[in-house]
Amino acid sequence: MTTKSEAKRMLILKATTEWIVEHDFHNLTLEAVAKKAGISKGGLLYHFPSKEDLLVGLTQSIFEEFTLLLDEKAEKDPIKKGKWSRAYIELSRWDLENNSKLNVAVMAQSLLNPEASKTMVKSYEYTQDRLLNDGIDPVIGAIIRLTIDGLYYSQLLDIAPIERELKNETFEKLYEMTK
Repeated sequence: MTTKSEAKRMLILKATTEWIVEHDFHNLTLEAVAKKAGISKGGLLYHFPSKEDLLVGLTQSIFEEFTLLLDEKAEKDPIKKGKWSRAYIELSRWDLENNSKLNVAVMAQSLLNPEASKTMVKSYEYTQDRLLNDGIDPVIGAIIRLTIDGLYYSQLLDIAPIERELKNETFEKLYEMTK
């Protein structure tokens, strides 16, 4: 059961996510998040005493949610061999298409803050372990993960991102590699 305090934190994190997706990470303010959440700035500061704390909380929340969704997708896959890789491919594809501004914020925070970085590293280690022990050739699992990493970094850093059609074909090829 969720406590009132946990529910308020979740509301604030949801509002932060929505604000970043609708606007820009660099213009994020505590006042804007409080307004978006429909709470006072003091109420926000009770749960997140600074913008940095808010962004660390957001980063932790996003990676925890990604891990939970990965588990759920993999467990629903009726084919055991490659199920973790397929789940990772599907989640990453959706994430890249829908959360690019949010990903920039999370990556920036993870690089700048050791506490947020720990969450990211832990999530990556968990995912990598699943991909390398997925019943498929571990090299294929590594190729899948590193290709998806490249797609993320290319898009996030705006370094020659590939066209949508080629990106879709790349995801399809990765998916085929799991069988």
